[in-house]
Amino acid sequence: MKLKPETLEKLREIIRKDFGQEVDDQELHDIAFNLVSFYDALAKFYWEDITSGRELLVPYDPIPKPTKSAQGS
Repeated sequence: MKLKPETLEKLREIIRKDFGQEVDDQELHDIAFNLVSFYDALAKFYWEDITSGRELLVPYDPIPKPTKSAQGS
């Protein structure tokens, strides 16, 4: 996997700001690789779910859209 140096530096800054950690180039590359791999796996699982034809479980009730009476009109 090849990421642009600018993208890696953005990730380095996020790690520095959010976690207070300084990482060397190898650690940064490993973190980036793991993040991309994680989201790639999530995307594959999602695609398998939506194309499987199975009925999927809904973990929560959708938020109802506001009605005219709830909007004060």
